[in-house]
Amino acid sequence: MKRAVVLFSGGLDSTACLYWAKKNYDEVMMLTVNYGSNEEKVMNRVAEFFSKELNIPLKIIRLDFLEEFSKLRGTTLVGGEAPKVTAQELEDMGVARETARSVWVPARNFVLISVAASLLDALGGGDIIVGFNAEEGATFPDNTLEFAEKMNEALRYGTLSEVKVVAPLINLDKKGIARLLKELNAKYEYSSSCYMPEGFTEDGKPIHCGQCESCVRRHRGLVDALGEDMTVYAVEPKV
Repeated sequence: MKRAVVLFSGGLDSTACLYWAKKNYDEVMMLTVNYGSNEEKVMNRVAEFFSKELNIPLKIIRLDFLEEFSKLRGTTLVGGEAPKVTAQELEDMGVARETARSVWVPARNFVLISVAASLLDALGGGDIIVGFNAEEGATFPDNTLEFAEKMNEALRYGTLSEVKVVAPLINLDKKGIARLLKELNAKYEYSSSCYMPEGFTEDGKPIHCGQCESCVRRHRGLVDALGEDMTVYAVEPKV
């Protein structure tokens, strides 16, 4: 039996991973981790929506120490205000890297993969499905194939069961991920990529700020791939 735990953070990437895992594994679980981020309440509600939509069990856990360390570092993703950018500005790698540093949560993917590995080790093994992709890998070192491979080397020593990281989106940009979501008939408009979300519409769609890096990348990818974007934005992203 093939078992998978999807690290679910609510956005396009983890939503695509969730639908992909549902199609490719016998047993799938969702794992959402709270650490006091600005989008936490929205992320949890989005996770609950997709858990019911796909009939996949969801586990939400809280890591108080990660919230404490994030505040110690001063990340804008926890209690701050994320930078506002345009698509043109993101083409400047200096701007993109600075934005990434602003929202960096200390060793987040290292910690989250370790938590998922502990769960799978307890269950007897399986795959950790992560949303690492080529576009974010250009500015976030913990979203790269190299990082996944190094984590798998460590997992061979750190677990007694067979546990490994699988990154099905690793060669895709947001445009490619948008196409995959369409192929999988995913209800992407109910996902949330925003660093500073503004609640929900009456029919349950997250309201994105439209001005943070994540919103801009989301909108650009969806429009380029599908010719439309059904996401709700408070402010239309500048692309």
